[in-house]
Amino acid sequence: RNNPIDTKNHASRIPPSLTITRYLHDFNEENTVRLVGPLYTGGSSFHEPVIFVDGGTRFRSEDEGLSVGDGDSHPKLLDEQLNPNKDFSDLSYVLASLPAHFHKACLYGFLGGRRDHEWANLGEAHAFLKQRSQPMQLLFEEQLTGFSKGRWQLDISEPFSLLCLETTKVKMTGECAYPLKQKTQLEPLCSHGLSNIGKGVITLNVDKPVFIVYPERG
Repeated sequence: RNNPIDTKNHASRIPPSLTITRYLHDFNEENTVRLVGPLYTGGSSFHEPVIFVDGGTRFRSEDEGLSVGDGDSHPKLLDEQLNPNKDFSDLSYVLASLPAHFHKACLYGFLGGRRDHEWANLGEAHAFLKQRSQPMQLLFEEQLTGFSKGRWQLDISEPFSLLCLETTKVKMTGECAYPLKQKTQLEPLCSHGLSNIGKGVITLNVDKPVFIVYPERG
C-alpha cells in the first residue's frame, strides 16, 4: 500500500464525479489545506479547503469539503472513490494530488492507532516532502511537523527532537540548547537530534526532509 504512485494514471480507481483536482481548483488563492483522517478526536468544523480521507469522512459536516478513499473504513460512497485493490494508501494518493501552490497541509487523525499505519503515514509524508520542489510543511496536529529541504525559521520555546528518515545534512543555529553550528550529517532515526530545548528563534537548514517532534504535546 505504500508504493509510489503516478497521479496521472487513474486506471486503478473508479471514475469519480468530483476529484481532488476539481475541488481544489476553487482554492487557487489558498496556501493551506486540511486533511482529516480516521483517528481524529477534535471538533467537526473545518475551514476549507478540507479533504476527508476515508474514515475521516465521519467527521464531515454536511457537504463540507471533499471525501476521498477506497471505503475500507467508511461504508458510504465517497466523492472520489478509489479502487480497494490499489497498492498505495489513501493518504499517499491525497498528498500526491495536492497542487503546487499549497505550502502547508494540516493533518488531523493520522497518528496513533495501528503502529504500522502510523509509521507508513510518516513514510508517505517523507516521500511527499522529498519530491516537493517548493517549500512545504506537514503539520500532524500539534505533535510533529515535517519540513521539506531548504532554510526554515522556527520559533520554539519548549523541548523538541529533530529526526530524519534518510541520511540528511543539518545545520541548526539560534536559540536552542544544542545547536548544530556546522552542517552535520544525521542518519535515519539516529539519536543525535533527540531531546533538544528551544528557547526562541531557531534557523534550520536541511538538504532532505526532517521532522520536528514535540514530546510534551502528547
